[in-house]
Amino acid sequence: MFPRPNLPMSIFLLTSLVVSSVAAAGAEELDSKSSKLFYCDAQLEAGDGDIALAAERDRMRLDASLDAYHGLAFFAGGAGLALGAESTGRVSGNNSFDDGWRDGFRGVSANAREALDTAGDVGLALGIGLLPLATIGAKYFRTHDCLETWDMTTDWIESFGLALFVTQSTKFAVGRSRPYAEECDGSPPRDARCGADDRFQSFFSGHASFAAAGAGLTCAFSLNREAWGPSKAARYLPCALGVTTAVATGLLRVAADRHWGTDVLVGLVVGGAIGYFDTWGPLDLLKFETRNSRGRVSAKGMILPSVKDGRMGAQLVMVF
Repeated sequence: MFPRPNLPMSIFLLTSLVVSSVAAAGAEELDSKSSKLFYCDAQLEAGDGDIALAAERDRMRLDASLDAYHGLAFFAGGAGLALGAESTGRVSGNNSFDDGWRDGFRGVSANAREALDTAGDVGLALGIGLLPLATIGAKYFRTHDCLETWDMTTDWIESFGLALFVTQSTKFAVGRSRPYAEECDGSPPRDARCGADDRFQSFFSGHASFAAAGAGLTCAFSLNREAWGPSKAARYLPCALGVTTAVATGLLRVAADRHWGTDVLVGLVVGGAIGYFDTWGPLDLLKFETRNSRGRVSAKGMILPSVKDGRMGAQLVMVF
């Protein structure tokens, strides 16, 4: 999916994923009374005698574990498609709507389109990387609630992984030609990108879907979890910035002649939905609950993967 100019951005995103995951997991083990910058507020952790609070925190831990497993599985599936599948041209982009967008936004020269392509990479890094991760960090430094921070981080991992998997699957299934492919019929071709491996991976835009997924996460974290604070500005401005970044990234892909207008619109809708709404994964089928005679939940459980002493298996985790 990522052409050569996007390689640094890909490394940045993967590094951010690893660093944020390790930091969130490690921070939970630090002494709550430490004077260091990174610590957890013990009052927010379960085990203080509040049974309801303890159960809720345990449930959050289990849900976060599932999100992490889902994210890694989605990443593996998306990476497998990117490395092992071959795309062939099946669908062209010729329709009046897309042609109009191309004529209206396309860069006037090859150098201009190259610069716009790089700008789209920057928008991608901001949209899926910097903005949601900064929002997660803001939540942590406001509350020092390591468990909720970890839960938000695994939401990010799962949403990014699902956006990657859905985007890659659709690209290879549809096989739509990129706009610049119309310049590839001559001899020699008029566009240097005509020999690129992703020439037939136009629908839908990965840059748009990833940036929109980041915008959806930023909005959910800011509006629902008040990551930046409870004021209207703290809730709505980060969301507006994320949406603006996602839309701008999509338009830059059209201007760089990398995507048609419909590629971007679909990518924005799909990515935004994945980021904002709680995503579903196959391991959710392993969740179960029991209810008492009054219809209230008396216990919840999940069957989770387990690796111990070099052996893989499963573990049953219950919350009463």
